[in-house]
Amino acid sequence: MIKYNSKNLFYKKPFGAVPVNTDIFFRIGVEDKPIDRAYLIMSLDNGKNIEIDGILENKIDLKNNTIENENYYYFHWKAEESGLYFYYFEVICKNNDRFKTDINQLTIYSENNYVDLEWMKEGLMYQIFPDRFARSKKYIPPKQNKPYILREDWGGTPIFSPNDQGVILNNDFFGGNIIGIIENLDYLKELGVTVIYLNPIFQSFSNHRYDTGNYMKIDPILGTLEDFKYLCSKASNLNIRIILDGVFNHTGSDSLYFNKYNRYSELGAFQSKESKYYEWYNFIEYPNKYESWWGIDTLPSVNQETESYLNYMLRDENSVVKYWLKCGISGFRLDVADELTDKFLDELRVTVKSINPNAVIVGEVWEDASNKISYGKRRRYFQGKQLDSVMNYPIKDAILDFILYSKDGRKMAYTVESLWENYPNYIFYSLMNILSTHDTERILTVFLKNSANYESARQKLFLALLLWAFLPGIPCIYYGDEIGMQGGRDPFCRGCFEPSKRDKDIYLYYKKLFAFKSNITKLSKLEFFPEYSSDNIYSFSRNGENQRLIILTNSGNEDFLLELELRKNEILRDFFICGSVKFDGKQNFIIGNNSGIVVYITK
Repeated sequence: MIKYNSKNLFYKKPFGAVPVNTDIFFRIGVEDKPIDRAYLIMSLDNGKNIEIDGILENKIDLKNNTIENENYYYFHWKAEESGLYFYYFEVICKNNDRFKTDINQLTIYSENNYVDLEWMKEGLMYQIFPDRFARSKKYIPPKQNKPYILREDWGGTPIFSPNDQGVILNNDFFGGNIIGIIENLDYLKELGVTVIYLNPIFQSFSNHRYDTGNYMKIDPILGTLEDFKYLCSKASNLNIRIILDGVFNHTGSDSLYFNKYNRYSELGAFQSKESKYYEWYNFIEYPNKYESWWGIDTLPSVNQETESYLNYMLRDENSVVKYWLKCGISGFRLDVADELTDKFLDELRVTVKSINPNAVIVGEVWEDASNKISYGKRRRYFQGKQLDSVMNYPIKDAILDFILYSKDGRKMAYTVESLWENYPNYIFYSLMNILSTHDTERILTVFLKNSANYESARQKLFLALLLWAFLPGIPCIYYGDEIGMQGGRDPFCRGCFEPSKRDKDIYLYYKKLFAFKSNITKLSKLEFFPEYSSDNIYSFSRNGENQRLIILTNSGNEDFLLELELRKNEILRDFFICGSVKFDGKQNFIIGNNSGIVVYITK
């Protein structure tokens, strides 16, 4: 009865998420029968409803878009406040029959604090788990005031069994250090890296360092403050930025602030209610029973909106966030962003941007972050006052589903286009695109578990990389993926980086892929647009005024013919192939199974 497509500019303009006070035009097609009323119901997520009457449109103005037996109604609306809106259309016929559309989402955001981070829209990010990347012999760590095992068998299997008390301590260190990272900067530069994301580096009592002991100190096993400042400086000289993991939802129980094991001279919250840190924590039965992250007692949760905590982390002249930004970093990836309060995120953004407007705030969110609900509350990450980007787990999952499981290009298209529509442009084109992380199985391991042999798994990996590299956002390599490292879930995905054991074909594929990509002029300016998708086929384009890319992938078993149509004054400048791709001499390409192509066209 009612025809509407939110992704089609004929029915809604402008496309997708829009800033506050933007005029939005809607149109619906209605079956040609006696209509009493057509209207739009727009609901803000807080429960506020707005009802807008439709205006019958003269068919003569619609030219070739009209259908004989349809009438058209149009609507104008302007949002005066940011938020997440849900809307639908309803038509009431003269005979009182009623028809409704499905509910659609509309993201309205504020541009007041928006900074266009061009450096997050192209280039290459590289994630490093510091203890396992590189151990330089030039640094000898001082004796530690903590129970730990310093491993000498670089490349050995991380300890994963619980101790006699049933606790996994994560206290075996392979000794990766900051100087080791510095010594590999040339390697990363040659690979094409423009951003390094470091898992936690602050003083801690575990090898993963998510149990922060002191936010103001580098873990002595990793190096010194001078080492870190030199890393930031040398990386900057190579046009490489550094971002840090911000673990602000909890501290370690073995920390300056909680001090459960009396390792610090300062009075901790566990030791006394007189501690200046006492109000940071929620004690249920003092001191042994307290709130902690997922019930893990080594990770006591903090009251993020306590004045003293906000002062220490954000507000003070030498607060944690300001201090590390002044040391030369370019932003933070926020651990468990879903568990950070709106107030904390609002103030965090103000603090970060006051020091460096071009610094980035990336949230760890595993779902569509535009409509995320956590702890019963809708989050407002993308309304202009909190995040610049999120880790793109939805695309990671969609790529795996397309290549390994459903092999349905339409499902892949639906996921990408939903993010395209729901996310503000400045977010969508700055997404942190991942295939592996320290929290997931390594991507090659996933393909090996779902393939007949190693060669087949590697080819599926190559196809995944093609999509990962050219979808909007900045692709992020989890250290070692580029050399074919394998590993299951934590801790096996956190093995030591051993470049001497690299798969040369995988490494060369990464190098060639990013060499090709680096030759595309201003890729960040090329707009995404969906193209043909069906069983086994997913394709999209990136379009600019004088150049465009066509990306097509085939996860099926049958060949697919890509018929290339060049427009006036266009030339086929270059192409990058993955797998079995044949050129028929007539500007057409035959794409084989588990294969794909990127076609670069210019004027």
